[in-house]
Amino acid sequence: MKYVFFDIDGTLRGKSRIITEKTKDAICQLRENGNKAFLCTGRAPVSITDDILEIGFDGVISSAGSFIQINNQYIYENCLDPHLLEKAILLFVNAKVGFTLETKDYLYQSVEAKEFLARRRKKDEATNPELARFYEQRDNNPRLRPISEFDVKKDKVTKIVFISYDKYALLDLVPHLSQDFNVVLFSKMEDDFINGEIIDKECTKADAIDKVIAYYQGDIKDTIAYGDSMNDYQMLERAHQGIVYEEASEKLLKIAYDTFIDPDQDGIAKSLHKLGLV
Repeated sequence: MKYVFFDIDGTLRGKSRIITEKTKDAICQLRENGNKAFLCTGRAPVSITDDILEIGFDGVISSAGSFIQINNQYIYENCLDPHLLEKAILLFVNAKVGFTLETKDYLYQSVEAKEFLARRRKKDEATNPELARFYEQRDNNPRLRPISEFDVKKDKVTKIVFISYDKYALLDLVPHLSQDFNVVLFSKMEDDFINGEIIDKECTKADAIDKVIAYYQGDIKDTIAYGDSMNDYQMLERAHQGIVYEEASEKLLKIAYDTFIDPDQDGIAKSLHKLGLV
């Protein structure tokens, strides 16, 4: 039996933001053949949409390892230290960098983050109809709340995502944030913005994989992980076979066991066939 872990964005879903039917079928066959399939995403639990969950998974790792669900039951939860959280929020506010606080039940968005997405939306919607649909769904998300409703004494935060047009403002914060968190950047050098996330240093996707394997009393030698970005690095490195998107960064490609092609071209399904799992 293999334990297979899938990132969502850029891995299961490509630019179309749709998981292909062949990939859905392959994951179902993977499980029917006696293997275990897990989502392993940076998304918060409330950001994982039904169209993804309906495919069928044995478990869900979310918020980059902060939450682990097996058969719809939470077996692990982790939150950021409140004092470190306040420090990070103050840094973002003073630098006027947009951010969103992710909790188990809600997403709390700063004014700067909301303004960034509003500006970006006009550009993206003109060139990509699927992104237009994504923005519309985000607007109608009842779990998305303004930062003014956040209570640092009550609400437990698992992860902070950030975004800004001012690259230097964010980069100036990295040395300070790196003292307490893992700082992961997603944007590319050619982008006109910078975005990423900060997570607990002791809680990564790789740590979550270890906990899942321990839960099943399995062997790390039976693990396979699929990912495409730097917040997948530890996961891909920890798994026995790390399968990386063929256009991922060189740092990820260096640790890859193999690569997969564009998700919109059935990349995951073809990889699972190649590995003989379906």
